[in-house]
Amino acid sequence: MISWFSRNRTSLCPSREIALRATRHLNRIQKRNLFSEDPGTMKAAEGRWYEAMIYEMVLDLCQNSDNIHGVAGKGADARGRKPTIGLGQNGLLHSRSGDIKIRGNGQDLAEIDLLMMGSDGSIAFGEIVTSPANIREIEDEIEYKKKLLGFLFGQEKVQFILFSSVDISRMATVRRILKDPDNAFIATNSCEEIRNLLNPQEIWQWSEKPFNSPKLLPIRDFLAVRSFDYKQLHDQKRKEVLDILLNDGGKAKVKPSRERWSPVKKILIGALYPNAVRILTPRVVFRIGDRRLTGKEIEIGFAKVVLAINIPEGEPIFYMKIRGKKEYLKMVRQKDGTFRCESARTRKMLGFFLWLESIQPTIGTAVTQKILSSVVFIPPPATDRHHRR
Repeated sequence: MISWFSRNRTSLCPSREIALRATRHLNRIQKRNLFSEDPGTMKAAEGRWYEAMIYEMVLDLCQNSDNIHGVAGKGADARGRKPTIGLGQNGLLHSRSGDIKIRGNGQDLAEIDLLMMGSDGSIAFGEIVTSPANIREIEDEIEYKKKLLGFLFGQEKVQFILFSSVDISRMATVRRILKDPDNAFIATNSCEEIRNLLNPQEIWQWSEKPFNSPKLLPIRDFLAVRSFDYKQLHDQKRKEVLDILLNDGGKAKVKPSRERWSPVKKILIGALYPNAVRILTPRVVFRIGDRRLTGKEIEIGFAKVVLAINIPEGEPIFYMKIRGKKEYLKMVRQKDGTFRCESARTRKMLGFFLWLESIQPTIGTAVTQKILSSVVFIPPPATDRHHRR
């Protein structure tokens, strides 16, 4: 599939017809924002539109290919009633808006922008970008998605294409990605050039009904060879990490087993009992913005503190539930050893939120002290200086 796309890359140039047809995947707000004078608002809608254009072009182009059996429907071709997000939900499915997701115990492990099946039944996928701004962050993400799809579909190698509306081929990140012969890069003309072909009133004339294409495949046709219970895999890793932290004093690096790759990247160690929280706060500095939280503020203001650890880095994260609200603050360690609020986890991230809600206190003072004394934590500086970026 990759070599076929590389040979036909010049055909992947969004036409006026493709640009208009792609608007059927946008909701009313996104259509209106596509021509907004506010750059931030416009860029968000533009990203969704460009992703839809690549999908439409690939659907058209692969009709002439014997190498590609089909493309997974998405957007307007996959909207409708979807399974309610809940704990225990695993595998490949659609979100309510028609995005392709891979879920583990209800949380989104990955979003796949473009999913294709070869004539031999093999799976390939695409990532679609409209800006070089965050390109450095996608390298690990792409590698994880390749391994995750390989894990589910029993493929040693998974082919990948990076599509972009800007030429980012000279960036070091992209050059590293392209060192893998199973990866390819295709740049098209810019979104601004394509948008200039359209009249803002035209985009309201297109129907959102599914498009009839012989290469359009329902998600159920992508049958994984391996079903997986993400919670079970997570709990196995949790036991492994806890054994390292408690028995080796954290001296051993928290590394995943080399025997078999696991989709688990984050271990939810557990919620701390109130007494454990009390011994935590004098030794770990928590901040919201530049303001340091006192132990009393944490005790009164937060109903639950959940400790998580990223693997293989062994980097700790705290999820702190605001008392009286359905919201967890994600506290991430800074270079100075303090923990600062990075973002919030609400019901908008329903699967992960439900998992956090299901966690009951299991971590007592003795376990907390052992974890604190391990090399997983760097003690905060003696003087409480603000971290400077």
